[in-house]
Amino acid sequence: MSGFSIPLSQLCVSTMTTMVLAPSATPADAVVAVPPQIPDQGLIAEVPPTFLSGFRVEGSPEVEVVFGDSESYKQRVDRFFAIDRAMDQARRSFSRGVQQAQQALGPRRRGPCPTDRIARAYYEARRDGETYRALGAELEAEHNAIVQLDEMGETAALTPDYRWKVRQVPDRYRRALVDLKEMRVAFLVQLGGELRHRRCRTGDLLARGQELAQEAASAPPAAADAGPGEQPAEPAEPIVPATTVTFYVDNRACPAAQAVYLDGTLLGEVPGEQRTAFQALAGHHALCLVPAGSAARCGDPGTVRTAFLHDGWSIALHCAEP
Repeated sequence: MSGFSIPLSQLCVSTMTTMVLAPSATPADAVVAVPPQIPDQGLIAEVPPTFLSGFRVEGSPEVEVVFGDSESYKQRVDRFFAIDRAMDQARRSFSRGVQQAQQALGPRRRGPCPTDRIARAYYEARRDGETYRALGAELEAEHNAIVQLDEMGETAALTPDYRWKVRQVPDRYRRALVDLKEMRVAFLVQLGGELRHRRCRTGDLLARGQELAQEAASAPPAAADAGPGEQPAEPAEPIVPATTVTFYVDNRACPAAQAVYLDGTLLGEVPGEQRTAFQALAGHHALCLVPAGSAARCGDPGTVRTAFLHDGWSIALHCAEP
C-alpha cells in the first residue's frame, strides 16, 4: 500500500490559510479563541548609570535568548496539541452540520429551496469549517516552530513523554491538511452540488441561518425551568443519524486479495486486480488493509490509514513487482 504524504514544498506559502472552505466572507461569530502564543524570552541586566560612565550607551545591555529553553519548547508542544483537540471538535461539529443539511434537503428532486429547513445547519457547518481553517493557521505556526527546534536537537533535552509527543506532531499536522481538503470536498462539492440542484442561494442561507442561530441562542430556558402556568418549550429535534456513504478500495495493481477492516471490524475482501465498493457512516475512521492469508495484523507499519470518509472516497494500492 502506498504511503500518504504532503510535499513540504507546498507549505512555503501557509498551506492551511490558503485552502479556504468558501469565499472570504466569514460569519461574524467565527471568532476563534486559541491558547496564548509563547512570548519571546530575554534576560535584562539592570545596572546603575555610573557603572558605564564614559561610554555612549542606549539603555541597559540585553542578552537575548534566541531559542528559549526546554520549558518554552514544552509550552509549544502543549499548545500544538491543544489546538489539535480544538480542531477535532470543530471538525465533528462541521460533519454534523453537513449531514443535517443534506438530510433536510430530502430526496434529489426539483423544487423550491427549503431555506428555513437547511439554513441553520448550513450556516453552522460553514462557521465550523472556517473555525477549523483559522485554527489550522495557528497549528501550522506551532508545527513549523517544533520541527525547527527538533532539527536543531532541542528535543534531546525533553522528558520521554514530550519526546514522544514531538514525534507525533508531523503526522497530526498532515492529518489536519487531509481533513481540511476532505471537508472542502464535502462542503463545496457534495453539499454545494445538492444546493445548486435545488437552486439555493448560499448568501440567503447564511443570512437566514445566522438569524435562526441567534434566535436559538436567545430562546427561553427548557421546559424543566418553566414555572406554573407557563407553556413548556417544544422538545428538541431528534439527533440526525450519520449519512451512509460509499467508498472504494482499488486493488487493480495487486494480484493478491486484500482484507479490509474499518475501525477494527472486517468489512470484506477486495479480490486481486479488482476495485470494490464498501459502505460506512460518513466521518473519521481508521481503515486497515492487510493481504489476505498473510501474517500481518492491523497496526503493523503501513497497514492503517486514518481518513475522513465521504461519498466517493477512494484509496489505491500499489504492489511491488515479484
